[in-house]
Amino acid sequence: MKRTIFRHTNALMSEAGITLQLEQLPLIMILQHDNRSQRELSDITMRDKSSILRSINALEKKGLVVVKKDKGDKRKNIVSLTDEGIDLAKNIRILMNRAEDEVLAVFSVKERSEALQTIRGYADKLDTL
Repeated sequence: MKRTIFRHTNALMSEAGITLQLEQLPLIMILQHDNRSQRELSDITMRDKSSILRSINALEKKGLVVVKKDKGDKRKNIVSLTDEGIDLAKNIRILMNRAEDEVLAVFSVKERSEALQTIRGYADKLDTL
């Protein structure tokens, strides 16, 4: 289900002219909620620092993020979305919701409810590990 929603989201993003590399998308979505250090982004995405830095540099060149030194710790770089990045994140979120709705439309209301309840139950159990 996740794979189909992701594929459908990618298709909708392409139609909308949104050109992000696969590894850049999670950074945009994470930064939509809060500014983060490069290390935090690395930890959250479970990617090495050099990979994160490449993605950040590419996003910075596109004008989607800005990198500033942390005021309290000059060794840290804080990454935040620009206004353009915020708008892009909102548009992507809309496309993700649309893709999810379209993919889940193949299920009846009852099937959808049961599937989501089962998935949430699995997620809750896995969170206890």
